[in-house]
Amino acid sequence: MARFLGCLLVMLIVTTSCRQAPTTPAPSIAPSSPIPTVSAEPSPTIPVLPTPSVPVDLPPSCSIASTMESLQTFLWAVSRTDLPLLRQLILTSEATTMRRWFAVIPREPDRLATGLFAERPEAFLDWVEQRALQRERWSILEFLRFQPEETDRVRVTAALLREADDLLAKPMVTMIELDCQRGTVISVIVGAIGGQDVPERAEDLLASALSQRPLRGIEGSPNCPRSPWAFGTAVGEGPVYLEIGPDAVVNLGDLVASEQAELRVPVIVAASERGPVLLRLFRATDLSLIPSVGERSVWFIEPDAATPRRIVLDLPVDAPGCYVLQADGPTWQTQLVFEVVPETIEFLAPTLAGVTLPVQLQVLSAVRDGPESVRVSLAGPTLVARMQISLGGLGTPYLGPATHCTQELDSIELCWTPHPVWGWPQAAVWDDGIRRYQLAILAGGRDAWSERDLLHLATLLIDKR
Repeated sequence: MARFLGCLLVMLIVTTSCRQAPTTPAPSIAPSSPIPTVSAEPSPTIPVLPTPSVPVDLPPSCSIASTMESLQTFLWAVSRTDLPLLRQLILTSEATTMRRWFAVIPREPDRLATGLFAERPEAFLDWVEQRALQRERWSILEFLRFQPEETDRVRVTAALLREADDLLAKPMVTMIELDCQRGTVISVIVGAIGGQDVPERAEDLLASALSQRPLRGIEGSPNCPRSPWAFGTAVGEGPVYLEIGPDAVVNLGDLVASEQAELRVPVIVAASERGPVLLRLFRATDLSLIPSVGERSVWFIEPDAATPRRIVLDLPVDAPGCYVLQADGPTWQTQLVFEVVPETIEFLAPTLAGVTLPVQLQVLSAVRDGPESVRVSLAGPTLVARMQISLGGLGTPYLGPATHCTQELDSIELCWTPHPVWGWPQAAVWDDGIRRYQLAILAGGRDAWSERDLLHLATLLIDKR
């Protein structure tokens, strides 16, 4: 691909300045540049536009003429928003059982609304109709590869000029899979140009296009803006979530003590998102990718059916700081932010060390959230909770008009408010004479928790004074 990057700028200027609308409304059967017939040579070539020729490898039942006719007809229909013609080209019963991807992947984050990923041809037609408002149009700049897929299918890889009123005209790499016998289009992938190598597979083009987007730093807050709790032990705003604990905190001291070189953490892609996802890790203060063991710093999740996808990543977090896992999809971008603190959980929350908590709760992380305050995240099979531990306060703790208070050991008052549906304690507060504990249940089912479980927890921590 490097051989044509230098001339694309000149081509772009010449193409955009000289381009005129055709005088006839129907596509020409023959392409604009002469294409010789297939010879008996083992590796025939065709003149490309405008650089030297490239090898052509076609299935036995395909010819250059039929391939070019199908390709030109499709590009003409997209650029002219000829929806009836596009329906004939892509809505074929023979292709409905094949894996079909229609993707347009912009490079600039502020142009994501111009992108697309769909497995249904109807969604591609809808996108073409919407983009007609901005006069979206495609034309071939240079052919890069012709690959046979089956006996009657070929994938054409080319440099494409994408133009629209809301976009700067720019070259992009496209893979268009054609059925030579029927003259129909199986799949279309368009991704920003920039790599040195022409991708071999459609999945490689998707990954390469997503990786050309810039990493986005964190702006505004001097503190680490950790991702918010979403569900279970996952954080994030979707459609990608990181199962790292509800506070998005990692205690490096505990990671080192367990002799783990990397943090093993699951990533979930919501079922509503079926397209490809690229994940990249970097520190918030340094927009350089952090390679893990094996020098891997990028993870690519291939498109899949409408079910949640879950993979486990090994993230290298060998120093305290604010980390960003940036997730890019064809039409969206999101960041999963977590903080690595140097202290161990036992150092920050000593009263929880060595204690067997009720309902199989485990302490996931601890972090300072004030001069004299620590926030702890907890989770079990049926419950997710947060607890704040601070200096003991004056007076009776008060949680609101629905507060229930009981007198416990050593005249300690335990107060709590019920869950609006299940009735068990959703928020609770108590002092042990030294510290004040404030508990909040983030998630739990009908029988996940009870007043007896709360009393058991409070008694355990009181005994650890």
